[in-house]
Amino acid sequence: MEYDQYWYWLNNIVGVGRQTIRYLLKIYGNPQAVYEADVHKAAEQINDERGRLAFLQSKDPVRILEEWNRLKEKKITFIHPESRQFPSKLMYIPDAPLGLYYKGSLPQEGHKAVAIIGARNCTRYGIEMARFFGRELSKCNIDVISGLARGIDGMAHTGALEGQGYTLGILGCGIDVVYPNENYRLFMQMERSGGILSEYNIGLQPVSGLFPQRNRLISGMADGVLVIEAMEKSGTFITVDHGLDQGKEIFAIPGRLTDRKSAGCNNLIKLGAHVVTEVTDILDILHSDNRNSTYMNTIDEATSPVTKVKLAPNEKMVYSCLRIEPKYLDDIINEVQIAPQDVCRILNQFVMNGWIVECTRNYYAIKL
Repeated sequence: MEYDQYWYWLNNIVGVGRQTIRYLLKIYGNPQAVYEADVHKAAEQINDERGRLAFLQSKDPVRILEEWNRLKEKKITFIHPESRQFPSKLMYIPDAPLGLYYKGSLPQEGHKAVAIIGARNCTRYGIEMARFFGRELSKCNIDVISGLARGIDGMAHTGALEGQGYTLGILGCGIDVVYPNENYRLFMQMERSGGILSEYNIGLQPVSGLFPQRNRLISGMADGVLVIEAMEKSGTFITVDHGLDQGKEIFAIPGRLTDRKSAGCNNLIKLGAHVVTEVTDILDILHSDNRNSTYMNTIDEATSPVTKVKLAPNEKMVYSCLRIEPKYLDDIINEVQIAPQDVCRILNQFVMNGWIVECTRNYYAIKL
């Protein structure tokens, strides 16, 4: 077997976790030595009975090679701490991974990166903030890291791709499993234009216990963690805690005091997280050189291209009454006092131009 395949074998014995693998490596030195050691003596070092039995039955070079070739067929690469491609940012984090799978590409070494995280069931405000900061940070050559979940994660990835930058999705399931299904197209796009990373082999379905472990990799791959919308008690803070343990910068976007989905962000700021209201708030803390980058720094700059277009008076009135939060069609008509058919025509034109979105039927919001 090739040396990489010994690492693959050791990482895929059921019931043998990272702590046990580290112990075996401490005794024998490397995975090949573990494989070639007396199987019964090596198995005695494993406390878990299920792991011990699985270890005794694991030395099957034919099966190992079949699984290895299956990874290649699916264009999946397995790496380990001795691999040249293994991310240096993950090498020394607490409970560092001992095996990783990826599709697409990995971030360039030395690149600054920001993890953008937050609520799955986010508001329209959260969606646009994630998209805006993902897009503008990527224009500044900042890699965007997230978990490819619905809500904030997915919109951060989408924004980074819109900014033609690099984005990495870190999964809490098998490397070939798309979860949630609604992110299938995003998954495929990131595989071509970014990267997908997981600690878990092909076919492993998502279960709740895997996501907290995944979160240490999200913060580990980043230089800073940006929280966009999180309730007071949110799973998002598992990633924040990992980031603090790893010495990462923590950022948060403030929200309204009456908004429960921003309570967690507001509390983070009270505890000392960096307040973010514009892109340079992050760039300055990370000491990122963005002198040659063309990007929008503030939300006002993101909406200003529309206001600079020569709009007719009625079009100006309609656009000026819209916000990031969705507004109902009847409320728009009542506010602008323009004939309903003209309002509908203007709104449809704005949607076609990509200036606004129809979030649900007859509800319209500004698109940043």
